[in-house]
Order: sequence, then structure tokens, then C-alpha cells
Amino acid sequence: MLNLHHVETWLAVLATGGFQEASRRLGLAQSTVSQHVQKLEASLRAPLVERHGTGCRPTPQGKALLPHAEALLRLSRRAEEAVNGGRLAIGASGNVGTYLLPDLLRAYQATNATSPQVEIGTNPYVIDRLEAGEIDLALVEWWEARPGLTARAWRREPLVVIVGPDHPWSTWKSVTPGDLVGRPLLGGEPGSGTGRLLREAMGATGANLGIDRQLGSTEAVKRAVRAGIGISIVMACSVTDEVHAKLLVALPIKDIDLTKTLYAAHRYPLPETTLADGFIAALA
Repeated sequence: MLNLHHVETWLAVLATGGFQEASRRLGLAQSTVSQHVQKLEASLRAPLVERHGTGCRPTPQGKALLPHAEALLRLSRRAEEAVNGGRLAIGASGNVGTYLLPDLLRAYQATNATSPQVEIGTNPYVIDRLEAGEIDLALVEWWEARPGLTARAWRREPLVVIVGPDHPWSTWKSVTPGDLVGRPLLGGEPGSGTGRLLREAMGATGANLGIDRQLGSTEAVKRAVRAGIGISIVMACSVTDEVHAKLLVALPIKDIDLTKTLYAAHRYPLPETTLADGFIAALA
């Protein structure tokens, strides 16, 4: 079993470049710093520090340990904060974090003293962070059950087809599923669940839709559509500004209810000391 104090000391040696510098940072005697590192090396049965003229560096074994050691300290701090209820950490998938979360944070902070810590990533990444205990709440675009976690729907966001202002469809009021067949679409953030939603909502027609290229983000997709490179299907909230400025045209798809359900996921049961329940209430 690794001793977290020893891990912290070893990381301080690497961060400061030496044992004497680490002792000053940690407020420990230099001999204690040396003992901590020696005990950590003994527990792992491997050398972890190399001494050079320019300072201390991790050995190959130390390099392998480094990301895990940093994660251990982060989890240790999160554990203390979870007990004390002192921090709210929110993760959001790319589109939710970019286009919806800022307004949510403003509304939440208007009535709460807490300023949540936020990180934005892909849908799978954010769920993994929640499962690892790194965040308290995940706002995501699709949900698949995982042990120890639960999710509730908090918003239904319509999806629209977007085209450039010079596109032949720019004067249309809407499109049909058949209009999209054979027209390659530009894809945005991987793992957002939009493709699966299209196949479920459009049935056999959805199976014939193809992604011409995956651009990595909705912002990249919007710029490509504006440049006339192609068309795409995105959440309506992501193009509000461009539609208002007449840089893009957003078209609903007739004959189907194409909306994406957004979820707020958290550990179950929700700890009483967490601040996440207040943010969940604000979502409602």
C-alpha cells in the first residue's frame, strides 16, 4: 500500500528539482524528505529518482509512476472535499459546456456563493471522470447506465440541419429525411451520440446517412458549413448567434421529432455533503 505522504514528497522533489528545495516547500527536514523517497522506492521495489548536475529527474520506473502518483493526490484532495462539502466540480460534454453551461453557471452563481470548477471534454471522457470520482456532476449528451452512477434528463434540445447562406437550401423552411439521403454530412465531436440518434429517429433512412468527415468540434463544423464545404446536423442552441447574424441557416427536419435529451449524471446515492444537488435543482 502506497503512503500518500511519501508520494507527495517524491512529487515535490521532482517539481522543485532537488531534496533541499522540496524540504523547504514542504516544511520538512531534508533527512525526512530522503526517508520518504527511500520508503516509497522500497515499497515499489524500484528506483524512482536520478540525481543529475541540473537536479533530480524520474527514472524510467518513476516516469511510469508519475501520472498515477498525481492522480492519487488529486483523488485524495477530492476525498477530503467530498467529506467537507467544500467544492463542486462539474464536467460537461463539448456542446453542453460551450453553448449551455455559461448561462447555467451565471444563474447558479447569482444565488450561490460557490463558484464551481468546470472541465469540458468529450461525452465518454466526462463520464469516465465522474466514474473516477474526479467530478461531482456530468452534463452529457447521451447516457448509458454504469454501476454506482445515475442520470436524470434535464433538457430536450432540438437538432437542426445547417447550411451556408449561399446554399440552395438556404431559402427553404425545412428539409425532409429524404432530402438528406446521399448528401454527406460534416461530423463534429466524436461520441456525442448524434449519429445514433439520427439512426433511431429516421429508421431505414437514417442508416443511409453518411459522415463525409469528422471535424472534431461543432465550432469547426460551423466554420466549414459557412465556407460552403458541406452541411451538418447540430443542436439548435449551438447556432443561435450565427442564425441571428445570417451567417448560417438552420432548417428543422419535417415528419420526425429530432431532439436530443441532455442528462445530468452523478453518483448514486448522492452524498449529503456534496453541493451537486443545488446545481441539479438549478437545472430544473
